[in-house]
Amino acid sequence: MEEEVTLEHEGKTYSASYIQLGDELTVYLPDGSTRQTTLRGLNPDHAAETHLRGYLSALKCKARGEP
Repeated sequence: MEEEVTLEHEGKTYSASYIQLGDELTVYLPDGSTRQTTLRGLNPDHAAETHLRGYLSALKCKARGEP
């Protein structure tokens, strides 16, 4: 079953959907890219949110011209 996490960043709302199959989590980020995680007991919602936070951090760095 597909779930979704949402975060607000600098006045904009960003969402990522995710699917958990057994112990594997696949997160679909706003730009269409994916991230995978082996959960090993982690909460899937928190793990997906961590991937979305990483995506937003990369956007912020890109906007500032950082690598």
